Amino acid sequence: MKEWIIIMAAANRAGILAAVTRAIAELKGDLREASQTVVRGHFTMIFSAEFLESLEQSIIRDHLQDACRPFGIELVLRELDAPAAAPVEYAAGTSHYRLRLGGRNEPGVLRRLSQIMARHSVDITGMHAERSEDGHSFEMIQRLALPAGVDPLVLQQEVESAGEDFGVTADLRAAD
Repeated sequence: MKEWIIIMAAANRAGILAAVTRAIAELKGDLREASQTVVRGHFTMIFSAEFLESLEQSIIRDHLQDACRPFGIELVLRELDAPAAAPVEYAAGTSHYRLRLGGRNEPGVLRRLSQIMARHSVDITGMHAERSEDGHSFEMIQRLALPAGVDPLVLQQEVESAGEDFGVTADLRAAD
């Protein structure tokens, strides 16, 4: 089996996931991992799927594009090379946390907070953010991998301090 990364984007419509997974099954593909996000009526999906070694990339791509065409989906197909196929391994002592943030929705807040994560070499492994209906506030949840030596309490205090101008509150808890 050979592993491929399939990336799709389009306006969100009912039936997209069914069409794409049917096309993968028709090629006798095996889904290994999937993620889907909808933002303001547009979706992105990224899959990891395995297909028989004998299937050429053009066959997989053409079959998936045929399934995607009625939905206007932009599709990217990439072969997953062996070194990248290995799961992410974190250094000894890495701990995983969930950070819940809220505050006023103003330009620059995400930039300021993400710079703190970068400075501490914190890996943001997942993120979801939304602003309120009136557009005045936001809520964000981040999944974080903290390297050894990063004190979660100090990180939370630094985030809150940096976000004071935006009324940011932060709640950092160990991930389940």
